[in-house]
Amino acid sequence: MQFLREDTRCSHLVHLKKIHQKLYSCEQLWDKIPEDFKKKWLLNAKTFIGIEWCEPGDFLALHTDIGGRKSNLLLNIGKHPATIQHSNADVVQDQTIEPGDFFVINTTKEHGCDNTKNTEKAEFLTINYRMSYSECIAQF
Repeated sequence: MQFLREDTRCSHLVHLKKIHQKLYSCEQLWDKIPEDFKKKWLLNAKTFIGIEWCEPGDFLALHTDIGGRKSNLLLNIGKHPATIQHSNADVVQDQTIEPGDFFVINTTKEHGCDNTKNTEKAEFLTINYRMSYSECIAQF
């Protein structure tokens, strides 16, 4: 993860609406991704991977993603529990993700991040398999 945090050559860097993203095709990083990580998270060269964070005290308002993303696996790589809002079941709910845990989110429905009560950033490794939410959740 440290490589992603420090890399400045990402294919897509976004600082918008309280979210910061560095996005890649796994193909770009394939030789840097450990084999056990590839197997555990079912990565292939066409999978998209990235790092996203919400700064301390920030609130990322509910939104839906653009650009064809249908679902994301969020792996909390931060130092504290992170709270996201999601509407996977068509009702907006809070979900706390502990460090090291993951959550699959439907990015075609409203979602956001509440980091207003934290002094550290909420940080996620995001994996986009280019699948619908139901296809992605079935894998995990």
